[in-house]
Amino acid sequence: MNTPTFDLVEIVKVIQRNLKLIIGITAITAIIGAIVYKVKDKEYKASGEVYMLNPLYGDRNHILRRSNGDMRFVDYFGTEGDVDKAMTMIESKDVQDSVITACGLYGAWKLDVGNPRDRAAMDARYTSAFESKRTENASIMCTFEDTDPARAAKVLDAVVKITDIKFRSYLALVKNNAKDRINKKVAEMDRQVERYTDSLVSLRNQYQIYDIISPNRQNLVINNTGAGRGANAAEGIERIQNLESIKDQLVVSRAELSATAYEMETDKADEVEILHYVSTPIVPNKPSGLGFILTTLACGFVAFFFCVLLFSFTAYIKALADTRR
Repeated sequence: MNTPTFDLVEIVKVIQRNLKLIIGITAITAIIGAIVYKVKDKEYKASGEVYMLNPLYGDRNHILRRSNGDMRFVDYFGTEGDVDKAMTMIESKDVQDSVITACGLYGAWKLDVGNPRDRAAMDARYTSAFESKRTENASIMCTFEDTDPARAAKVLDAVVKITDIKFRSYLALVKNNAKDRINKKVAEMDRQVERYTDSLVSLRNQYQIYDIISPNRQNLVINNTGAGRGANAAEGIERIQNLESIKDQLVVSRAELSATAYEMETDKADEVEILHYVSTPIVPNKPSGLGFILTTLACGFVAFFFCVLLFSFTAYIKALADTRR
């Protein structure tokens, strides 16, 4: 039994035999595609590109303090790691929920926030409509697609602004937590200074030494009014000097920590914006996807290809059945 051959010539013959039917189906499909394109709601895609500022330059604590070294060697733009964090935050569920609430998408898309199915539908629709990706220049390109072009641009702008606010809120939270820990240390040092003060008062009364003794011993006394005149004066000077040096160091350290705590105390409004636009979202004036003509042609081409494939397969099966008989 010979297996029937089916080459390009046979396919052409199949097309010739069913030409009218193929043309009819192709034309009807193209017309249906054109009608559907005209009837259905158009989708508009708004796009915007943002770059990330280095958080060190957006943080007044790092700008104002001189102890951080020479800031000229810090890159003005965010590092690869910073951009990764921004991408994670932009795509987070927290930002998504905030944007949905801020832009009133439940009402705009006629969904009920109290319905679990509608909430799942909202999550799926938002996820499919929003897209973010990194560019080769370490910027972030964001797009949002919606049937309302103005709403698409509004939602995309809200995504960027809400992400920036949350990023700065996180930085402010970290610094305020550090400030609280520093203030606890300052309170502990206050108690230590108070104990050293009480000890110094007791020693001065005991040895009748009321002069300010320099811990560096360049000048043992200032305004010498009677140091060394009481009993055991040498012992008193040494003990007072030891306690005084420790207390002075504690006071200096406490002042530095208090200044640092003051610098750490911040609100997100104190910070410079982290995300900045390269291109701002504008209201799109053309729907996304294929246009009317390309949609019509695409539908006709798909129908033509499907018809050729179907009739060719049918002819091959028929020829194979005839050969077996």
